[in-house]
Amino acid sequence: MIVVWAALAIALALVLDLGLGRFAPGATRFVDPLLLPLAAYALRRSQRSAMVVGCISGLLQDYWTEPHLFGLNGLVKTILGWALGAFGARFDLNRVGGRFAAGASLHLVGVVLDAGVRHLFGEALAPVPPWVLAVRTVLGGLLTAGVLAIVGRVAAVRGPAKVPRRRT
Repeated sequence: MIVVWAALAIALALVLDLGLGRFAPGATRFVDPLLLPLAAYALRRSQRSAMVVGCISGLLQDYWTEPHLFGLNGLVKTILGWALGAFGARFDLNRVGGRFAAGASLHLVGVVLDAGVRHLFGEALAPVPPWVLAVRTVLGGLLTAGVLAIVGRVAAVRGPAKVPRRRT
């Protein structure tokens, strides 16, 4: 069942990303919706599931939006899933402030990792203005905190998972 929810979350984020690219092309400069499932699985599940979700969402993003360096976003999102999953396992980030910090750092570190990997491949980099990084960081944090709050409410309404009783 977890795989179905992960696939649904990735599909919704991909549809949102492609919709933003089509109807508001400038918005993709500030928001990366495919980081939302990664953040949700890193904070609510495990480091391994965050890495898998990050890799799948990054490869899908590469397939549709980055044909030149295929695998770039997959690598970057896998590393981000590993890092946030490690922090999420050690610190309680499932509060509003922690979710905001996680989303903001994902978006900021994602830009830095993306630029670093592109530099390793010898691709020319356009300078990113500091105000774009600031807006991307704040919007990423707000979006992550808002979406994870909604996911938490829906999960609470649905009820806790039923654990089968052990027979002795």
